[in-house]
Formats: sequence, structure tokens, C-alpha cells
Amino acid sequence: MGTKIIECDELILNGRIKDSDGSTGAPGQALVAGSTGDSWGTPDLGAPTLATFSITNGVAVTTSNTFAKVNCIGSRVLASGDSLQVDASGDIEIMGDGFYEISFAITTTSTAQRATDVFTIGVNSTATGADSSNAYIRNGSNAINEAACVLTQTLQLVNGDNVTLMSKREGNITTAGTTVGSKSVISIRRLGQPSTTTGVISSAESSEATRNIIIGTSSTPPAISGVFANTIYFQREA
Repeated sequence: MGTKIIECDELILNGRIKDSDGSTGAPGQALVAGSTGDSWGTPDLGAPTLATFSITNGVAVTTSNTFAKVNCIGSRVLASGDSLQVDASGDIEIMGDGFYEISFAITTTSTAQRATDVFTIGVNSTATGADSSNAYIRNGSNAINEAACVLTQTLQLVNGDNVTLMSKREGNITTAGTTVGSKSVISIRRLGQPSTTTGVISSAESSEATRNIIIGTSSTPPAISGVFANTIYFQREA
């Protein structure tokens, strides 16, 4: 069958629209373009990436004054969007470039008086960003022997980055300490996709692209799944 081009100001349908396979689809579906034709399906709505992980109980924290990895990230207890997972090394593997908000509250315990733990975020085994609040464990007679380290940090990460937790001990108390799993958690949420300035031809355009904006440089627009939700996309002509 040849191609028919119909131009009209208004289109009113009494029947159903069929896709390339002759299907009329199901309620709630939309026509999604494919490499061999259009078909009814559910378009990617850009579900935000969100994952919350438990913290393993009784994992030893660092007792030196230098940050070192604490392999305490446990099982995933909540997830949305891309399925972030903990790999064999105990790290959270990032899926897709973007700005990520990482929040944690890690409670530690020690038998020592005034043991003071501090945590931070490790990216590819390097301490990155700010330090958490101090977990000052007063201890002693009838005193509390637990305290929490809390931090929320936004970082720009790339696909394949590994995120973990790192700790150090402030002061000179080197008595062993461990995590308290029932009072600890870590969450990671993708906030947006970084701006893309490839093909930008002026400094003015570069400054305008500092928000969640993508400037296309290909003659073929990206697939729906390739553009993050709430992104402004400009298609540059050849």
C-alpha cells in the first residue's frame, strides 16, 4: 500500500486507531515508535531513581583518623525507577549519569568513653564531599553508648560509579566500635540529568545550559527513554 498524505485542520474519529500490527491497543496505552513500525505500548514516564538500603549490624568501623571503607551496606528495602543494586564489593553501582542525593544516618556503638565516629560518602573508593555530624559516644556509668552520624549530600555521578560508606575516628580513642543496624539506613535518589553542552557554539548558550537542558547534536532525536523526566530538549538542525 502506498503512502497517503492527508492534511486537515481537525481530525474526528468514530472508530479506533490501529498500529503497524493492526492492534487497537489497550486502555491507557500510547503509540510508541519502533525501528520497524509504531505499536501500542506504555511509554517511559521517567520514574525517578530511588533506592533505600539497610545497614548491616555489628560491622566494625574505622578507629584511625583516616577515612576507610566500611562494608556495611545491606539489602535493598525500597526501590523505584532504575534498579540500583549492591555489587559483590558491597558498593551501590550507579546506573546513568546524573545528580544524586545521598542521605544516611549511621548509628555506632562502642564500650569506650568519648569515642567519636564520623562518616562520609565514598565514590570509587575515594572519600567525596562533606563529613557527617559527629557520633560522640559519651558512655561511662549509666551513660548512652550509641550515637548517630547523619549526612545529606548531592553529588554529580556518572554511569558505573561505585558509592559506598567510609568512616574515621576523631580524637585519640581507638577502642573498637560497630554499626547498629536497627538504627541506620542509607538512601540514594536521582534528582536530574546533567546538562549537555556538546555542540554548543557560544558562551551564551553554555550559560543557558546550566540547568536540566539537553541540546541535541544529532539529526535523529533520542528515544523517550533516553531523556530524563522534566528535561528541556532542543533538537539542533543540521
